[in-house]
Amino acid sequence: MSMGFMLIWVFSTITLLSTCSLALTEDGITLLEIKRSFNHTKGFLNNWRASDETPCGWKGITCNHNDSRVSIINLPYMQLGGIISPSIGKLSHLQRLALHQNSLHGFIPPEIANCKELRSMYLRGNYLQGGIPPEFGKLSYLTILDLSSNSLKGTIPPSIGYLRQLHFLNLSTNFFSGAIPDVGVLSTFRKNSFNGNLDLCGPQIMKPCQGSLGFPAVLPHGPHAESEEAPAPTKRSFRYLKGILIGAMSAVGLAIVILFCFFGIRLLSKKERAAKRYNEVKKQAAMDERTKVVTFHGDLPYSSSDIVEKLESLDVGDVLGSGGFGTVYKMLMNDRTTFAVKRIDKCLEGSDQTFERELEILASIKHVNLVNLRGYCKYPCAKLLIYDYLALGSLDHFLHETFQGKQPLNWNTRLGIALGSARGLAYLHHDCCPRI
Repeated sequence: MSMGFMLIWVFSTITLLSTCSLALTEDGITLLEIKRSFNHTKGFLNNWRASDETPCGWKGITCNHNDSRVSIINLPYMQLGGIISPSIGKLSHLQRLALHQNSLHGFIPPEIANCKELRSMYLRGNYLQGGIPPEFGKLSYLTILDLSSNSLKGTIPPSIGYLRQLHFLNLSTNFFSGAIPDVGVLSTFRKNSFNGNLDLCGPQIMKPCQGSLGFPAVLPHGPHAESEEAPAPTKRSFRYLKGILIGAMSAVGLAIVILFCFFGIRLLSKKERAAKRYNEVKKQAAMDERTKVVTFHGDLPYSSSDIVEKLESLDVGDVLGSGGFGTVYKMLMNDRTTFAVKRIDKCLEGSDQTFERELEILASIKHVNLVNLRGYCKYPCAKLLIYDYLALGSLDHFLHETFQGKQPLNWNTRLGIALGSARGLAYLHHDCCPRI
C-alpha cells in the first residue's frame, strides 16, 4: 500500500515538474494574444503553439540570446487581416516591428509606446485608420517610422519632433491635415516624407498654411482723449459742427449709391456664376455618364474630377512606352506626385463587372516585386490603369538599349532581375489568394 502511494507521488511530481519546465514564456503568451487579434492568417502562423517552451522558433519571431525575450516581429507580406492588439505593449524588449504590406485595419494602439526599446516600426501598406498616437513621442530610441499608404488622418502630433534618433520618416499617401509641426526633427524632413496628403501644409513641403483673416482693432480716440476737458461750445463751433453734419450726410448718401451699384453688379455676376456653374454641373454629369473613376484603399487622395482632368490632359509628350496592351503615360498631379498610367485602348471582351472584379483582386495584392495598382478610370472604349511611378525608367531599355558612356547590364544584374520577376510571378501563382 505504501509502495503504491509512493509511485503515485513520484509520477505526480514528475508530471508537475515537466509541466512547469514546458510552460510558455510571458512573451509567448503575449504573442498568442496578438495572433488572436489577427484573422485570415493563411496558415502562416501555424507554428505559434501554446505547447512550446519559448516563441523563439516561431515564424517571424527573433529573441535575444541572453534572456529569450522577443526582440523582433517580422511578418510582412503575410496577408494578415484583423487589428494590431494593444497587448503588443507588453513586449518591453521589442526592437523591430514589421507588419507592412498586409491587410490590417483599425487604429494604431498607443500601447506600442510601452515598447521603450523599439528602434524601427514598419506599418505601411495596410488599411490602418485614425491618427498617430501622441504617445509615440516616448519612443526615444526610434530611428525608422514608416506609416505610408494607409488611411490615417488628423494632424501630425508635435511629440514626433522630439524623437532625436529618428532619421527616416514616411507618412505619405494618407489623409493627414493641418500644419506639419516645425519642431525638432520634424523640421528636417522634406516633401518625400509627406507626399499624397493634400491637406498638409508647412515649410517642409513648401506649402504655406493659410492664416486666419482679421483686422487689428483701432481705437477711435487717443488714450488721453477722455482725460481732456471738453471746450465750451461757441457760435463758431456750431458752424463747424453744422459743416461736419452736412459733409457726413453727403458721404452717407454717396455710400448708399455706391452700395446699390455694388449689389446690382454683384447680383448680375452671381447670376452669371450660377449659369456657369449650371453648365459645369451639366458637363460634369455628362462626364460621369461616360467615365468611372475607382481608387483603392484611399491610395489616391484626389477627387475624381482632378484625376479625370489629369488623365484627359495626357498627350504624346507624356508617353513612357508602349506594348501589346496599350501605351504607358507619366501623370503628374498638382502636388507634384507622379503616377504611371497604362491606357488599354481595346474594348476588352467580357462584362465590366468581371473586369472591375479582376482589378479589385490585383489591387489587393502587395508584394515587393509587383508594382502597386492605385486605381483605374473606365471610358466607353478605353481603360486607364493607375500605377506607382518607377522613376528609374523602363526595364526594357536597361536590358536591350545601349546608353552612351554606360556599360550594359552585367549577367549578375540580369540574373537578379530574372529572379525578382520570378518571385513576383511565383507569388501570383502560388502564394496570393486568390491565385492568379
